[in-house]
Amino acid sequence: MNGRLFGLACTLVLAASVITTGCSSRYSPCPGADQRPEGLSTRDLVGTYENSAARLTLRNDGTFTTVGWPATLEGAADSPRDRTGSGTWELTPAHDTDWPVSFSFHKISGYWDSDVNGGYYGSGLYVGGSRENPHLYAYVGDPDSCDLATLTRHS
Repeated sequence: MNGRLFGLACTLVLAASVITTGCSSRYSPCPGADQRPEGLSTRDLVGTYENSAARLTLRNDGTFTTVGWPATLEGAADSPRDRTGSGTWELTPAHDTDWPVSFSFHKISGYWDSDVNGGYYGSGLYVGGSRENPHLYAYVGDPDSCDLATLTRHS
């Protein structure tokens, strides 16, 4: 009898924790929010990525240029769609908790006279797809809403 009561108590505690935290084993990832491809290297990411609002070119020498991103930059004077930027990028180690693809902006048009504090404006994107056909993405707003901005590689 004590074993049954203990089992019932454990079940009730588990159910209460799932209800109050919103966590359960039925969680499913957002469509398009793929995991980082196994064995991904910097060379696999080189190319130009686009969506309807932005274009991003990652070069083999670790530099990048962009038009239309970052869209949420506070204090910028020009339209996000027309904003240009440049700087350096890197693929972080697979076990790192930082952005899988991180960016350090050195210049952003219409923002603090186009010079970004010596390159201290940092941002990043997630990477999914495959090594042969990667895509970059970011969550827009609350990650629970599954609204993604995805950039697909064109070259």
